[in-house]
Amino acid sequence: MKKTTIPLFIGIIIISVLTIAVTAYSGYLFQRWGYFEGLPEARDLLRQLPMEINGWVAEEDSPLRPGEVAMLKIQDAYVNRVYTNRETGATVHFTLMVGPTGRITPHRPEICFGGRDFAREAERTSVPIDVQLDCGREIVDTFWRVNFVNRAIGTNNRISFYYGTYHGERPADVWHAVERPRRTFQRFRFVYRIQVQAFSVQGDERDTARQFLEDALPTIHRYLKQRD
Repeated sequence: MKKTTIPLFIGIIIISVLTIAVTAYSGYLFQRWGYFEGLPEARDLLRQLPMEINGWVAEEDSPLRPGEVAMLKIQDAYVNRVYTNRETGATVHFTLMVGPTGRITPHRPEICFGGRDFAREAERTSVPIDVQLDCGREIVDTFWRVNFVNRAIGTNNRISFYYGTYHGERPADVWHAVERPRRTFQRFRFVYRIQVQAFSVQGDERDTARQFLEDALPTIHRYLKQRD
């Protein structure tokens, strides 16, 4: 009887320890027990991003859907704006958020967007963008790019998305497009996510979303690095 009872008791202990460890790690990733250290400051800096960035102007902040805010746990931790280029009149829908790694990193527009009206044109591709920071340092940010076309109208109408993830800690303080972001960023308690969306019609060869990123990234880097 003792030989059977002791291994069973040890097994129960092992299972209990593993359950506690998994629960703790999940809470770490998903921010189940309040704000992480440094997150309120990161949130405040993000919300100070100016309404005018290098020739692109936004009129106001727009709220995201309550369900999306709750799912991502980004209450008061995002900006969601439409920026218009003063010279060309081109517009982009820009969202910048900061939140718990386990919530932010799995979020992909090609999964959430689409449906009856729009279809993904092709698999997403990784796009590098050269950026010169205010300090003169040159870096390369990388974003995912994915296009959708309107099923009813055809390829005459296209929506392009660029999105990437940023952890803000040196030396690799650049925007990333990685295949397994949750694994890549699991040691960071919170991360930033950019998403830029632009609409184009047949004959318009401009990559408006990319142009916005090229113009805005030096400013975005400057504001996010203020918490260093």
